[in-house]
Amino acid sequence: MNSDDILLLGLKQSVSAISKLDGRCLWKTALPGSVAGDDFVTVLSDGQRVFAHTEGKLHCLDLANGLVLWSNDLPHYGYGIASLCFPGGPAAPDPAGVKKRILEQQQSSAAAGSS
Repeated sequence: MNSDDILLLGLKQSVSAISKLDGRCLWKTALPGSVAGDDFVTVLSDGQRVFAHTEGKLHCLDLANGLVLWSNDLPHYGYGIASLCFPGGPAAPDPAGVKKRILEQQQSSAAAGSS
């Protein structure tokens, strides 16, 4: 399958490759070392490999089959949403969108706390 025909989905400590042609799941990989926690997975691909970050860990998967090629625990970086990009390319996720999401969550929490 051509990489242009694949949609990557990062969700609940896993990455899935979905066919854009018919919607079927081509593969799904649970990310190593993940525990039930943050559902957010940052995903970026170069057309051959998939880079995924969740729960403070970075993983590299083979785009063709979802096999984990390597993982990095990123010691001393902590947790949170990571922004990934290739030199000269756009970031995933968009930093402005992430800031907006965090601000909305803070405002929602503040409103819930004051009621």
